[in-house]
Amino acid sequence: MSHELTVRADGAVEFAYLASDGTPWHGLGQALEDGTSLDAWRTAAGMDWRIKRGIVRFNTSYDGDQMELPDQHVLFRSDTKAPLGVVSRKYQVVQPDEVIEFFRDIARAGGLELSAAGTIYGGKRFWATAKIGESSPTSVRDTVGGYILISTSADGSLATEVRRTTVRAVCKNTLAMAFGDKAAVRVSHRSVFDPSQVKDFMGLNTAAWDSFRANVARLANAPVVQDEAEDILAKIFGGNETSGFKRTLGLFNGEGMGATLDGVMGTRWGLLNAVTEYADHHVRARTDENRFVASQWGAGADLKQRALAALLPA
Repeated sequence: MSHELTVRADGAVEFAYLASDGTPWHGLGQALEDGTSLDAWRTAAGMDWRIKRGIVRFNTSYDGDQMELPDQHVLFRSDTKAPLGVVSRKYQVVQPDEVIEFFRDIARAGGLELSAAGTIYGGKRFWATAKIGESSPTSVRDTVGGYILISTSADGSLATEVRRTTVRAVCKNTLAMAFGDKAAVRVSHRSVFDPSQVKDFMGLNTAAWDSFRANVARLANAPVVQDEAEDILAKIFGGNETSGFKRTLGLFNGEGMGATLDGVMGTRWGLLNAVTEYADHHVRARTDENRFVASQWGAGADLKQRALAALLPA
């Protein structure tokens, strides 16, 4: 699933990560030390270019006669001139360095440090994360980290979004971390992104992380027998004949990464991780890029939330 990362012509990957968090499973990107400046992060993550606008023109004859499309602009990279997308003239651009700058504000307010940043799809989408905390709610071998994720797009495919997410270290499965009714804050590209808009959301980080850890403990202490697991998965996948149902059941029964750990095997926490592993690593997709994007922002993300809702004890 490494091909979603943008690779420059010189072979450099537009991705950087905090060395103290460990090397990413795909082994790509630039490792940075704790306390690295945001300017250094911007360069190492390959987010040191700008999004520029151009007028859309089209040929009307073989002789090269051209006309303009006045209400549409093409967005392109300042460094390579590669096109990123065609958008309306009202589209509000969020620059890659603005995503990095956002973390300067939250670092001041909450003491968080940037943990990873990069671009995918050639720069059409870019993102950054900061760690909220780390815990081993079931066993010392089953570590889960909580993060703030900001993501946006240069092609109109994503709003600018700030949300909480978790990563399970043993398999890099991800799961959105909601608290109350707030899973994320989204800002349309018709509006100017203002970091102050997410101030209240950020203020709930500690409560959200504590709530998530408590829910993991509840799931890890809730045994689930085979028949019950099959019934739950059938509801999540819409039947027991689907490939997703069959693959996820196999992951739950010991084939999944970390599936046999204490507090995982034979529990609702184990069943949830089977679903998240399926969505992040095994679901059928045309490319690894498509699977990654779907698991974070599309159908895969929705599947994981349905599973969480179905598995949390009443």
